[in-house]
Amino acid sequence: MSKLKLKLTKIDPVKYALITASLMALMAFIMIGIMTLFGSIFGALGAGASSELGPLAMIMGGGIFALILFPIIYFVFGFIIGFIGTMLFNFVLKKAGGLDLEFEKTGVEISSIGQE
Repeated sequence: MSKLKLKLTKIDPVKYALITASLMALMAFIMIGIMTLFGSIFGALGAGASSELGPLAMIMGGGIFALILFPIIYFVFGFIIGFIGTMLFNFVLKKAGGLDLEFEKTGVEISSIGQE
């Protein structure tokens, strides 16, 4: 098989920041969802019925609020950090002369990649 050599010289900061932010928000949603589920289960088992609303309602209220708020916060900070990180990466790429990437050719023409 022949090898295809390409040189990475720049990454689009906005696209990369959107990808980073989306992944961080998704992970926050999953983590907070799991914590809310287990917090509700164990909180309901361990708490007494001393509240008018009941322990489950109090725990779920805070968990649902976190389930909405934390992914938004993670998205915003993920975008900012992803954007700054990509800008720094592009600066280093420019100073280093790019990053050599080597791909193995598998019979697909390079001109057909991305066209569907």
